[in-house]
Amino acid sequence: MFPGSYFMAQKRPNILFITTDEHRFDCSGCYGNSVIHTPHIDSIALHGVRFERGYVQNPMCMPSRMAIMTGRYCSEHGSNINCTGIPPFEQAHTFIQVLRDHGYYTAAIGKMHMMPKWGPFGFTYLDLVEGKADANNQYTDYLEARGLNGLQHQAKGEELPFGTHTNALPAEDTIDAFVGRRAAQWLEAWGSSADDTPPLFLWVSFSNPHFPFDPPEPYDTLYDPAEVPLPVWKDGEMDHKPTQRQLQQERGYDQVTEALLRKIVANYYGNISLVDDQVGEILQLLSTKGMAENTLIAFTSDHGDHLGDHKLLHKSGVTFYDISVRVPYLVSYPPLFPQGAVCDNLVETIDLPATFLDVAGIPLPESMQGRSLVGLAEGTIRDWRDDAFSEIDLRINPKMHGPSDPNSRDYVAMICTKEWKYVHFPNLGIGELYDMVHDPHELDNLFYNPDYADRVAEMRLRLLNRFMLNQRPYIGERTVGFSEHFEADHRPPEPIPGVEYAPGEK
Repeated sequence: MFPGSYFMAQKRPNILFITTDEHRFDCSGCYGNSVIHTPHIDSIALHGVRFERGYVQNPMCMPSRMAIMTGRYCSEHGSNINCTGIPPFEQAHTFIQVLRDHGYYTAAIGKMHMMPKWGPFGFTYLDLVEGKADANNQYTDYLEARGLNGLQHQAKGEELPFGTHTNALPAEDTIDAFVGRRAAQWLEAWGSSADDTPPLFLWVSFSNPHFPFDPPEPYDTLYDPAEVPLPVWKDGEMDHKPTQRQLQQERGYDQVTEALLRKIVANYYGNISLVDDQVGEILQLLSTKGMAENTLIAFTSDHGDHLGDHKLLHKSGVTFYDISVRVPYLVSYPPLFPQGAVCDNLVETIDLPATFLDVAGIPLPESMQGRSLVGLAEGTIRDWRDDAFSEIDLRINPKMHGPSDPNSRDYVAMICTKEWKYVHFPNLGIGELYDMVHDPHELDNLFYNPDYADRVAEMRLRLLNRFMLNQRPYIGERTVGFSEHFEADHRPPEPIPGVEYAPGEK
């Protein structure tokens, strides 16, 4: 669906895309969390659509972000675990490049987590502030000039296990305050609504609430650990989840006390509120500049965090719980998205670039695999997918995000509907099946229960169908036509270096 007719009388909208890192879907007020305070993130939902079931395409930062940039599933774009980049063709065919080719000014400020790091992936303007431990550019220059460099990695007061402490920096000097300020300053200098100002795509990306759990003062005491939700687990649940049990024991997660878990959650909430304040400054500036009315705003994250659920912490390549792969997913643009609406359809983060292009009046390239969200909340799209897909390949990088035993590392894929979730480990011979209606916390793995053998078979078939539907024809230059093939000489017009060609017959 391309709402191009809408723009016959309207200037193409600006697009503000805000992302966080490691932000669970249930850790924002608009998603029903009564403890956390996120008024500015909530305001995006109030003025737009809250997509209740938004899933990422990978439970890790880089491949998840590459899926958004390319609009393609990870097995298709080539990055399926952290610290693996995408090939040159994919780098040149991002949705950002498509926007740029159609007249948008494309800017990125904050943690992009791209690989290769500097892209450019279609950006006209880049202000990369990689974080938290990776920050090594203008942010560290900023800290150095103020005599603060090094404090970003230090605790103020007691330092608890698993990176749980108060950041030693003043709040205004933390990495996300820096990113928020850079974004606001850049946006303040951006052109007016004059006719000669190109439409803007601005991606602002924050580092929090990613580990470590280190809010600065006063965010470190904003939430009382006694009042945050206690993580959920079930005694004996790891008996049927061998790779998770191995990870749990290797990293000592099973030894974490309730008191520490509560403090971790409280600190995690504090970092989210810090980000929320930065979001508020940017949204206020949009309004002050008169840009809000003609700006689509989207908010999401690259994956979640266990936060002690299942007695696990951080992220993992062997878990596809909703807390890991389901994220906040908000889109606000009143001309095309109903205000205050809630959409229960399963959506994927690769649907966001399709939506951006659609709202800009640009046809979706053949290579991209998402679908526009325009009309979904109103129920006008009748053939929307009824499942969501996510994946990772732990074999590619043997040192990251899974058990240390190489025999426990596998390609892993997840397929879920509103009622069921299935996780497939093709080489290990193990799996997971969850009844999402009666077991929303995914505590009881039914994969090994013979009563659910038919359901496992059904979900395997659904996953197989998804694999096949996810395939796309090769996009790029190719030889087509038999005449071109058969009429070509047996050697190229110009020798290819390093290749020796057989002599012809005499």
